[in-house]
Amino acid sequence: MDCIDALILGIVQGLAEYLPISSSGHLEICREILGLRLAGADALEFDIVLHVATVLSTIVVLWSEFVPLCKSFFTIARDDKFFYVCLSWFRNYRPPV
Repeated sequence: MDCIDALILGIVQGLAEYLPISSSGHLEICREILGLRLAGADALEFDIVLHVATVLSTIVVLWSEFVPLCKSFFTIARDDKFFYVCLSWFRNYRPPV
């Protein structure tokens, strides 16, 4: 696989990731169209790198929303909304039968 093939597959991954379709499936289809023959381990490694790059690019683009979300995950805000959420959860909880 050369750089142009990797770039094409990266573009396909970037476009297909946020659509309600299988981006991994599109990578396989594009590999067939481009005539790329990757061994199982190489194909898996390339797919993992593409998916990690997608996650990192999403974090970079949504950084202003990502940081408060991470901060709120590690803090407990005990205001009126907190108790409302807890009480509504307990009221609607149904034990499994």
